[in-house]
Amino acid sequence: MPEILEASLSKRDQAFLVAAFAAAAYATPMGSGSWGSSSTGYGSATWTTSTTTTTSSGSYSSSTSASASVVPNPVPSSGVVAELLTADSTVDRFKDIQKEIAAGDVSLKFDFNPAANPAAPVGMGGQVDLANRANFPILTDLGISAAGIFFKPCGLNTPHIHPRASEFLTLVTDNNLLTGFVLENGLTSEFNTTLTKFQGTVFPMGSIHFQQNLDCTDAVAIAGLNHEDPGASSLAQNFIINLDVDVVDAALGFPKQIDGSNFAAFKANIPGSLAKGVEECLVRCNIPY
Repeated sequence: MPEILEASLSKRDQAFLVAAFAAAAYATPMGSGSWGSSSTGYGSATWTTSTTTTTSSGSYSSSTSASASVVPNPVPSSGVVAELLTADSTVDRFKDIQKEIAAGDVSLKFDFNPAANPAAPVGMGGQVDLANRANFPILTDLGISAAGIFFKPCGLNTPHIHPRASEFLTLVTDNNLLTGFVLENGLTSEFNTTLTKFQGTVFPMGSIHFQQNLDCTDAVAIAGLNHEDPGASSLAQNFIINLDVDVVDAALGFPKQIDGSNFAAFKANIPGSLAKGVEECLVRCNIPY
């Protein structure tokens, strides 16, 4: 299978996923329930997953259980990034970081564990825990950031762009995941590739890209990005939900099946990212939708 332009192959034959700090993410247990939930708050958490799915091609079984004591990542004090950006030198900046570490407002490590990131939005198909300069200020002026991506079975990281960063993604669990991107006007062919455990791929800055867990088990990946504030714009959500309805209608060619009478209901059904997944995977894994 070629590494690019595999669009001629069926998507169900392709696989995916992401990014680069395998040890941290691979050690993070995942469950198909609510990640990071705990009877004692975010200081401890237990995940248990036990799934048996029967399809026309056979049965898929998975069982994962783990217990972890998790401390949320510290919340930086207000204005600390602005101070670091205006430090006179790199040495001065790291002296300020030392002070923040001593005060307990900044750490030298970032925990991608979902339970350590209670503020991260959780979608029906999983969640993304991003370490950027806002929540991990030591990244300030280093030109890098990273994200832990936690996919539930069939979970889809919906098409999006990063306006300020290219991305390198590595799959760190034993899964099959599909990735794809479209570069820009002038080259609109979709670049697809299939990743398995410890394989990686890239998404150029500004390209429309996605990741799809094709398996009936959870998947974990890490993404490295070459900007400390990479940004993200989810296309379906921002285009259809947030733009002027008349502009969207014109851009779509005035479709008759989606018009003023049903557009509000159409918008209401667009999921946040990560979405539940594509229909073929949901049917194969016996996931209601």
